[in-house]
Amino acid sequence: MAKKAKTKPSRMSRYFSRFLVLVVIVLTLLVALKGNADFRDFVYKKVFQNNMSFAKINEIYKKYFGSSLPLADNVTENTELVSATKLEYTDSSKYKDGAKLTVKDGYLAPTMDSGIVIFAGEKDDYGNTVIIQRPDNVEVWYANLKNISVSLYDYIKKGEIVGEVNGTSLYLVYTKEGKALDYKEYL
Repeated sequence: MAKKAKTKPSRMSRYFSRFLVLVVIVLTLLVALKGNADFRDFVYKKVFQNNMSFAKINEIYKKYFGSSLPLADNVTENTELVSATKLEYTDSSKYKDGAKLTVKDGYLAPTMDSGIVIFAGEKDDYGNTVIIQRPDNVEVWYANLKNISVSLYDYIKKGEIVGEVNGTSLYLVYTKEGKALDYKEYL
């Protein structure tokens, strides 16, 4: 009697099974939230009262499910970063809660680490600002930008351009849970 050859599951069945697992997880969470007040309070505090790391959630999701966009894992792109992965500046000094870096006029500012854009817009005393939340919950502000080249909730990889610096001063601020961190540890 001949043995049956093992067949590899089709791509569609893998996506369908991932979808079913996700549905089961969401439904279980909803039932638990509805039926248990202590669990509901715990989730509320973690999600709404603490600074939840969406970059960490994205990292875990990609690890187990792949890209957040359907079928994006099957698309191959032949793109490479245009910028250097390291921030280039000639001088640094203290500025408000962070650092003021002296850069070339019109410098295209690359990110120092990967993360999710949680803010892109105008901030008082900082001008156009992009805030990127890293998986370790540290938020990095890139401020005093003339042009912003990212959008809210974009996932940014290390070395990608966040925008063009306005003049020769780039402001960087590092925060965690709302408290400013010493920029010297990160530069």
